[in-house]
Order: sequence, then C-alpha cells, then structure tokens
Amino acid sequence: MLRRLRLMAATGLGTMVAVLALSTQVSAQTEGLKVGIFNADRILQESQAGQQALAQFNQLSTQRLEEFQAQQTGLDQLRQQLLAAPPGSAEAGQLNRQLEDKTLQLQRLQQDVQNELAQRQDELTGVITQRIAQIIETLGDEESFSMIINLVQSGIVYYAVDALDITDMIIARLDTPPAGGAN
Repeated sequence: MLRRLRLMAATGLGTMVAVLALSTQVSAQTEGLKVGIFNADRILQESQAGQQALAQFNQLSTQRLEEFQAQQTGLDQLRQQLLAAPPGSAEAGQLNRQLEDKTLQLQRLQQDVQNELAQRQDELTGVITQRIAQIIETLGDEESFSMIINLVQSGIVYYAVDALDITDMIIARLDTPPAGGAN
C-alpha cells in the first residue's frame, strides 16, 4: 500500500513537472507572438471604397427591384381581370394562359436579378478584398505581426483586447490611394 502511494506521488509529480515544462516551452515560443484582428464587415461599411461599392450595389438593386415590381403589378392586374372574366369562357382561358406566361417570366426575372446582383456584389467587393489582402500582408510585414485574424471569417472570438484590433489601420490605408501601386 505504501509502495502504491509512493508510485502515485511520483507519477503525479512527474505529470506536474511535464506540464510545467510544456507550459514554459509554449510561453517561450509565444513570447514574441504579435497578433492582430480585424473586422472585414466594418472595413466594407466604413471605408470610402466600401461605401462607394455599397452605393453602386444599392443603386443597381433599386433599379432591378423597380423592374420586378412593375412586372408584379402587371401580373396582379392580370389576376384581377381573370377573376372578373366569366368562368369557362374563352376570355378566361386566354387570361389564364397569359397569367401562366407572365408568372413564368416573373420567376425568370427574379432568378436573373438574384444572379446579377450576386455577380455584381462579387465584382464590387472582389477588388476591395484584394486590396485589403495586400494591405494586410504589407501591414503584417511592416509591423512584424505573427498572425492577423479576420473576425468575420475565423469563427468565434470570445475575448480580445482593443489593442489587437487593427481594423482602423486597414481602413486608413484603404482610404489612402496607393503611391505607385504600393500600400
């Protein structure tokens, strides 16, 4: 029994020494670690380039929505005419076919608008995203960051001190025109 207690104490002590050694090693390795975080959504909302892209997207979206609503109104009027037509009449049959055709056209328009808006959003944000990536790479090199994390895409960050947030630095560089193609 005494031997088992000594063995358990030795094992526990060995585990404690291993944990301490490992934590000391990890601490030494992370001593020079410099981490930055940024919020990509905030950059797109607050930067001049992001605001311009959003304005262009909203303008296109509004135009396409107006086209869709105009066709929807025409479809609603056709439905009203169908309801007023005598059931089983030739007029009702013709209105029903027109209603089916217009409904199909409206569905196609809706799909086309969704695809067009998604493509345009990708085009508008793609250029900005590439520039942000260049800025982050340059900033990482200049400021000796070990890691820069996008809070929007990296998952959940439960806690981070404000000093780690470099979003404002990225916005400032994005809003400054590149000199000779550099950031």
